[in-house]
Amino acid sequence: MDSNTGDAQGGEKVWLDYDQAELDLQYEQRSLVPDGDRYVAENEAASAQARADLECRIDFPYGDGPDEVLDIFPATAPGAPVLVFFHGGAWVRGKKTNESFIAVPLVAAGAAVVMVEFTLCPAGTLDNMVDQCRRAVAWVHANADTFNGDAGRIVIAGHSSGSHLGGMLAVTDWADHGLPADVIKGAVLTSGIYELTPARLSHRNTYLFLDEEGVTRLSPMRHLRPDLPPFAILYGGGELPEFRRQSRAFAQALADAGVAVTEADIPDLNHFEMSRRLADTDGPAYKAAVEMLGLDG
Repeated sequence: MDSNTGDAQGGEKVWLDYDQAELDLQYEQRSLVPDGDRYVAENEAASAQARADLECRIDFPYGDGPDEVLDIFPATAPGAPVLVFFHGGAWVRGKKTNESFIAVPLVAAGAAVVMVEFTLCPAGTLDNMVDQCRRAVAWVHANADTFNGDAGRIVIAGHSSGSHLGGMLAVTDWADHGLPADVIKGAVLTSGIYELTPARLSHRNTYLFLDEEGVTRLSPMRHLRPDLPPFAILYGGGELPEFRRQSRAFAQALADAGVAVTEADIPDLNHFEMSRRLADTDGPAYKAAVEMLGLDG
């Protein structure tokens, strides 16, 4: 087997009890949800309506690259907490405008919301994405007051591969980047990937190009320490077993490292339904977010 590409012969086990075909299937959400495009279309329609209904600053630059832009939903009053969201899509698809709908209840609760765009694979690399997302957070911290935000109350959130990026931001040593060590006040992560070894061994490495050093550098699981912000780790009962295992293992590792963490296994929901949890005002993702933001909800 070539461990960098995930090519294996026959029924050889390449990760836990999975052979190559089984592992590849564990990282293909549409194997459980063949009508996944329907959920994406519904999210896009709800997001277009949100941008029509709310004040929104579209494609505001946080860097010089064409993909280094933000959609900003200002808070309705100054000094508001800020939620910064990172979209999913297996690092190869998706866009910030698919997720605008989550801003509706959060702005109503008193937050500002920022949606981040970044360069997807294969045009970009995971290292590049993490760097872009860090620079987006730095921009938000420096400019929060321009959209009624409080730079001292930033919470990050993400879904799927966006939760991987959010996880990397939450474990970042921000002092190395010229920001307060506690610039991130909390992380709400749904259906994420936090240890990249199985992704490296799967078909996804045909565009991720991860080696062992990259896995170590870019896996949130490898960078835990007691002074991290609180986490909420959420996943659905209708998701693939490997995604559920990733979330459970990350939540346990956070707890073992002395980090405050809540974990929620939401019955029946599939991966695409989990992308909507921040907009569900009765659900644990929204409730975790407003608590970290210091809002009543």
